[in-house]
Amino acid sequence: MSIDRISGKEVKDMVREGAKKRMSFAFCLDDSKDPLLMIQPGKKPETLRNPMKQAGGGPPMAWGTYTVRSGEMEMICESAPGRMIGELKKFFKRNPAKVNVLFVDDGGNLLDSLKPESSESVVAEEDVSDISASGIDPKAIAPLKRRLKRIQPRIGLAPGPLELKLKRALAKSVALINKGRLQEAETMVMVIERAIAGIGKDREDEAKTMKRGQREMDQRSLGAQVKRAQSLQANVARAPGKARDRLGRALHVAARHLKRRDLDSARDAMDKIEKALTALV
Repeated sequence: MSIDRISGKEVKDMVREGAKKRMSFAFCLDDSKDPLLMIQPGKKPETLRNPMKQAGGGPPMAWGTYTVRSGEMEMICESAPGRMIGELKKFFKRNPAKVNVLFVDDGGNLLDSLKPESSESVVAEEDVSDISASGIDPKAIAPLKRRLKRIQPRIGLAPGPLELKLKRALAKSVALINKGRLQEAETMVMVIERAIAGIGKDREDEAKTMKRGQREMDQRSLGAQVKRAQSLQANVARAPGKARDRLGRALHVAARHLKRRDLDSARDAMDKIEKALTALV
C-alpha cells in the first residue's frame, strides 16, 4: 500500500486523493521540530506510526482518516493530542488546502476548523490562547475560558460576514477578560453562544444555551447582576436608533427589578435584551 510523505507543496495532491477515496493520515513533528505528515489509502492510520518513526517523527502524534466532499476536508482524528491538532492547523495555514478543513474526534465532535483565507476574510485577532489575566482569580476566569474554548472552533462554521463579526466578538471577550471586566466578557460570550446556536452550528440549541448560561448567571450576586446591566447598557448604546430606544426602555425595567432585589425578573428582562442584541449581530 502506497505511503506518501506530504510536503507543503503537495497539500493539493492530498486533497485530490481524499476526494477520490477515504485516506489515512498521521502527523507529528520530527527531530528538528518540522512538520511530518504522511498519508495512505485505507482506514488503518495506526499502520503509519512505524513509517513516521523511521522518518524521524515521535510522540505526540495525531492520526486518523480523511475524505474531501463538497469543498470540505473532514479529518477524523482517532488520536488527537491538542498540541498536534494546533500544529496541523498551522501547517495548513502555511500551505493552504483551498477547502474548509474540519478536525473532528472519532465521536463526531468538532475539535477545530480552518477556512481558506482570502483578502476579505483574514482577521488577525486574539483568541482563547491569548487569555493572560494576571492578578485575577483563576477560578473566576475558568468558566469563561472553558466556554470560549468550546465555541471558538464553531465560529469557523458560520457564514462569511457573521464569522468575521463573531471572531471580533471573541477577540473582544478575550480583551475584556484580560482587563478583569468579567461581567462584560460574560455578556459578550453569551451573545456569541446564542448566535452560534441560532444558526444550528452547535450541539446545543438556543434554549439549552440560554439555560446553561442562566445557571452560571444564577451563581452570581446582586452586584454581579448590576454589572451585567451596566455591560448591557454599553451594548444597547451601540444599537441602531429604534432598537436602541426599545432596548433602553427594557433595560430601565430590568433596573427597576434590581432596585427591588427581584433578581429573577431582572434576569428574565436581561435575557430578553441579550437575545435581542444577538438578533442584531
